[in-house]
Amino acid sequence: MACAIFTLVGVLSPSVLTPRADALMLRRGLGSLEEAANLYSRALEAEQDNLDLKLKLADALNGVMRVKTNSNTIVIDRLLDTPANKKVWAALGPRALELATAVRDARPSDVRAAATYADAYMFACSAKGIIKQALAGAATVFKANAERLVKLDAKYDSAVGDALLGCFYAIAPWPYGSLDKAASHLDAAAGIEPCARNLYYVGVVAFKRKEWAKAVDNLRKAQHARVSSPTQADFADFVRSESARALALAEAELRKCDAR
Repeated sequence: MACAIFTLVGVLSPSVLTPRADALMLRRGLGSLEEAANLYSRALEAEQDNLDLKLKLADALNGVMRVKTNSNTIVIDRLLDTPANKKVWAALGPRALELATAVRDARPSDVRAAATYADAYMFACSAKGIIKQALAGAATVFKANAERLVKLDAKYDSAVGDALLGCFYAIAPWPYGSLDKAASHLDAAAGIEPCARNLYYVGVVAFKRKEWAKAVDNLRKAQHARVSSPTQADFADFVRSESARALALAEAELRKCDAR
């Protein structure tokens, strides 16, 4: 519940609360992220115009949503906008987006602010359904957010800009979706950083394109590739499990092709 995230934690100054929250953010895990959000929220009450605190709180809330909803990431055969996930995004997404918007507007060249805003926007919009919101105009904004990340720093967070663009094209409805464009951006991301997230994404799109050998190769690599950033750690277990599931199916399809 949103109220649980913003529970007050005593009368302490931001100089005490913020370092504690920072340490929890490094630790990750749902409990640590939720407590960090509580601490940042309390600190922000005392310094309401502090952009650093706004960014940190938005980042913590994004982390909570990422863990609880497996980052709303792509999978081979469904979307993750379930009723339970939509409830999480509806509870926390608007606040994260409000905070991230304020920081992005004040710091237009800050790639971390841009990335935090992009995630918050995605979560907040997905609360109303991914396909519905895409057709209502959110697709254009989401695409622009990801393109901005590529422009600001193509290597940031293991090429998260290209990763987001690839995921966008992989699941967006007509006229936005394109598996060819998805593959191009995700291949670029994996070329910059062959981390578990990026290799998994390449494998998912290859699976959707029925490129079984490419899917098998990348999904297999994703099983053992490194998790190269804190944001990826938030849903790394899901990436591993989905990689294994998709790999088994792709291997079966590849065997059928080899038998022909």
